[in-house]
Amino acid sequence: MALIRPRLNDFHNLPFTQDEVDFAIPFLDEDLPLYLDPFLLWKSPSLQDNSLHTTITNSFNHLGYLWLKGKEEEAVDNLVLASECDKVGLGDSKKRTGHENW
Repeated sequence: MALIRPRLNDFHNLPFTQDEVDFAIPFLDEDLPLYLDPFLLWKSPSLQDNSLHTTITNSFNHLGYLWLKGKEEEAVDNLVLASECDKVGLGDSKKRTGHENW
């Protein structure tokens, strides 16, 4: 019997399900939207994770600071620069496209 929308663990006959693990198991036929929860970085025992949380928080605080100081255009420019370009190929869609000229 063929599986409908098999996950990676189904393909490799691994004995666990998505509900049993604390990480995302991707579907084989599509991109699974993954997001980072900064709170989990904060509560992690890893100092590197804690540092990443601080960096993310400081970055957003800086954008807010720029906005409140009347530097809206600089805040927007920084946010655009920090955005993921299509060429990277991550995202929420089944069909990802990139810039051919990059």
